[in-house]
Amino acid sequence: MADHSPINWFLSDDREPGALDAFENVTGTRLHPIAREHLLDSAHHRTTPFPRLENHGKYLFGMVFVPSNTSNTSADFDRVVFAIAHDAAIASVATHPTSTQDWASIAGAIGKTDRYAGDSCTGGRFLLELLDVTVTQLLLDATNLQKTINVKTSQLGVGVDLTKDIDDLPLAAMSSRQRRTMLQRFRVLGPTLSAIKHEMPSMLAVVTESSDVLARLVNDDDTIDIKTDNSGDSRELFSKELEIFLSDIWIDCRNLTAVLTGIDSSIVTTKEFMKQLNDEENVASNRFTGAIASIMLLPTFIVGLYGQNFDDMPETHWHYGYGFSWGAIIVLTVAQVWFFRRRKWL
Repeated sequence: MADHSPINWFLSDDREPGALDAFENVTGTRLHPIAREHLLDSAHHRTTPFPRLENHGKYLFGMVFVPSNTSNTSADFDRVVFAIAHDAAIASVATHPTSTQDWASIAGAIGKTDRYAGDSCTGGRFLLELLDVTVTQLLLDATNLQKTINVKTSQLGVGVDLTKDIDDLPLAAMSSRQRRTMLQRFRVLGPTLSAIKHEMPSMLAVVTESSDVLARLVNDDDTIDIKTDNSGDSRELFSKELEIFLSDIWIDCRNLTAVLTGIDSSIVTTKEFMKQLNDEENVASNRFTGAIASIMLLPTFIVGLYGQNFDDMPETHWHYGYGFSWGAIIVLTVAQVWFFRRRKWL
């Protein structure tokens, strides 16, 4: 809903074009039709998350994307569309169905932060605080994802640290029981890891583009800074003081990229390890089957050849052939069991 403050928010579907007209009166320019269209989008509008910031002459137009729910691995993003000038700002929020963000409280707090009070540029302060909220929520989301990954991989158990490089993991030293236990647990935990992996590309895209926007602001990019206000006076939209605050947010955003890269690497390492573990278990199963077949081969041959129904071996006229055949079966079986156990096939 519109109000009479320098910052107007649309938080519901009650989006009055009159608020856009008021912004145009303050800035002395007309909003581009594309800007008006996005600002008046439904509160439940869905779009691919891709932050942007554009200079439209006397105002800046852009979008930021904030995690809709930082504790839900299947959540998406809320979108904030905004237009800012020196003395006015207008923003509209489109929430995802999974959203738990309290946008009424966030909107009420933006523009009232004491440490920015010395700067008289409403639009510059608004964007600074909005980007601060965005990066803070992204960092919280990434931290929760990292904790989830650590918990899920630790639940695989059996003393294997999946945070290490896959080449350093003790795959060969694991017993068949350990492998089967991990594979059974992975079948339960795998969908959660897959959901996080599915979220990574959009998270990385949002963080990368947000970092690019911040870099342009910090580096005083003339293409997105408005040097004169509506009265024609020389006044930057982003003062040097605001740029210093923006620089701090930018560093947090760059660190966030490293955190997300680490999360993605952990998931890849875990999945690769589990694939190798599954392959190793298949090899072990084949070895076990081969060992059993080998152990049964000679006894079966002896039984099939002589039938085990004689008192002596008629071809050799050897008495006690029945006892000898059983002795051969037992000795050969024990020898093969000993051999295959040494080879760890059994």
